[in-house]
Amino acid sequence: MSAVLLEVEDLVIHFGAEAHAVHAVDGLSFSVAAGETVVLVGESGSGKSMAALAITRLLPATARIVSGAVRLDGEDLFKLPEYRMRDVRGAAVGMIFQEPQSSLNPVMRIGAQIGEALVRHQGLRGAALRARIIELLEAVGIGDAAARLDEYPHQFSGGMKQRVMIAIALAADPRLLIADEPTTALDVTIQAQVLELIKAEQKRRGMGILFITHDLAVAYQIADRVLVMRHGRLVESGTRDEFYGSPQHAYSRQLFDALPSWDKRVREGHAPTAAQAEPLLTVRDLAIEFPIRRGLFKRKVGALRAVDGVSLAVEKGRTLAIVGESGCGKTTMGKGILRLTPLAAGVVEFDGVDLATLDAAAMRRRRAQLQIVFQDPVASMNPRMVVGDIIKEGMVAQGIGASNSERDERVAELLGQVGLEIGHARRYPHEFSGGQRQRICIARALAVEPRLIVCDEPTSALDVSVQAQILALLRSLQERLGLSYLFVTHNIGVVAYIAHQVAVMRGGRIVEQGPVDEVLHRPRHEYTRQLLAAVPSIGHSA
Repeated sequence: MSAVLLEVEDLVIHFGAEAHAVHAVDGLSFSVAAGETVVLVGESGSGKSMAALAITRLLPATARIVSGAVRLDGEDLFKLPEYRMRDVRGAAVGMIFQEPQSSLNPVMRIGAQIGEALVRHQGLRGAALRARIIELLEAVGIGDAAARLDEYPHQFSGGMKQRVMIAIALAADPRLLIADEPTTALDVTIQAQVLELIKAEQKRRGMGILFITHDLAVAYQIADRVLVMRHGRLVESGTRDEFYGSPQHAYSRQLFDALPSWDKRVREGHAPTAAQAEPLLTVRDLAIEFPIRRGLFKRKVGALRAVDGVSLAVEKGRTLAIVGESGCGKTTMGKGILRLTPLAAGVVEFDGVDLATLDAAAMRRRRAQLQIVFQDPVASMNPRMVVGDIIKEGMVAQGIGASNSERDERVAELLGQVGLEIGHARRYPHEFSGGQRQRICIARALAVEPRLIVCDEPTSALDVSVQAQILALLRSLQERLGLSYLFVTHNIGVVAYIAHQVAVMRGGRIVEQGPVDEVLHRPRHEYTRQLLAAVPSIGHSA
């Protein structure tokens, strides 16, 4: 049996004043052996990420460790001075954070950010440093690494930023890797590559892994042991085969029941019919380009065509899902349709009006009818505004609601619809978990009563139980209000559960589209077959 690498003993973490303390982690104990992968699963806000942050002593200032010990190779990390912890972070313990947008420095080049760990912990310089950075970028699936290491985070898609975070975490050859939702922003093909990469690096180095995820299929692919957390406590633990073969706790069984799939959709009686509806949105030959600039004066020397001749239709009261690799143009296309990024060519006809021809004032009047839920909830909310004001902002701009009190009532209703409490309206975004922040963004999009919502990975940050609630909410709203969704996602299970039509993108083009049943069960294009083959599956049914 491998030696114990990490020991967490009776960890207790509180938020707030003692009299009204929130017990974020309540008596958590577990261990990770060298070469072992322990997976933490549970609801958003259950304490998984707080436990991980406590190990490296990166808890927010409002949190405090009340009791417990964390030992790495027998040394209690809570007793080390801060200058010693700086040597532990990165070198002994690598960490992949949940939200790459807020973790990467927006004014530093990608290569420089990866190089920081290599310079500090391995002393690399010059050509050796650059070669190692390129090697790491290529290892996590970033093409043309020699050129891209000089780019900035905003020039990468959400999934590619997550790959950069993985490269940073692995840079200094850590003995323990803490991976907090490392595949959340990745499409299934890159997800499969990253999981293989992590497993290969673990085997090569004998590295222990604490892997946090809400995706039970991903957990099955990588886990040796599974720990289930709820409300800060450990409710179940066991080997992978024990957990997936026969989960013991009622909450664990609820997690399995919440997994989206075609079979679940059929059981619930929501299988789509072959009947077609009238198009609400029609896109023809859409093209979006980004200028390529070089030299001291950044002159334009060319253009990168991110979206190249896309044509599609979203029917009234129905959902069109867009799937494809990270960086294929899915998000850029969605932003272009909403005129949030300039169009190079094409027609975007919404309810009979070509949005591409509208001036700024006319487009502003249309904004209430077309909304978006962004992929990264942290980057899309003002950190200085309370949640109630964030949700009301669109209502105020569009003149919705006769008074502020009426808008407050609407906020309370929306918070309830997305599974939050009325009291949350007075809190700030940083006081919520990743999944809770995404729910706030969904409430904000719904506030102005739109007819079309572009959902850019709206459930990627959510655990399966909350994801099930949000998908059920979106479907209920669609049936009740006749909403249409352009649903960008890398989760094929979500596509099977909620979509009516599917379009598969690759390299800025749509390579296949059609009814969801036909595309998922009888794919015609080789790339579609590759995507479906890469979807992680659970070997044993619960």
